[in-house]
Amino acid sequence: MAFRFSLEVLRQLRASQERQQELLLAKANQRVLLLEQQIAHLETLIHYACEEELRKLEKRVAASEMQFDIYCRSLLAQQKSGLQKELASALTLRERQREAFWQARRRREILESLRAHQLERFRQEEKRKEQRCADEQFLLRSHERSPG
Repeated sequence: MAFRFSLEVLRQLRASQERQQELLLAKANQRVLLLEQQIAHLETLIHYACEEELRKLEKRVAASEMQFDIYCRSLLAQQKSGLQKELASALTLRERQREAFWQARRRREILESLRAHQLERFRQEEKRKEQRCADEQFLLRSHERSPG
């Protein structure tokens, strides 16, 4: 008789839920990475803008041009600030998603463990049945051989 795990459908559901949570975690990780890259890019642009302003100060360009550069840099800083707020939210979401993933994994592992224990008991019972059958056949043969 083949082994049948009575909770197989639930085990498969838990595995599917774990996979869904893993995909959501990967999506959250990608979002965090993208925001970090965008912030780093803006920081680079701000750095270059500051260097350019210093060069223009040395060249004594018109005040209106300097004001425009300062305005552009402030827009970059505002954009960076907005992305940093988004990043904070994304990090919070990622932590919640990480916890949901680990919880789904624990639920699946509990069922996997239960299945493994049931499979081991099934195998032990099968071995006992086989041994019992072999013992009975031995007794029958020995009984047939003995004069009686």
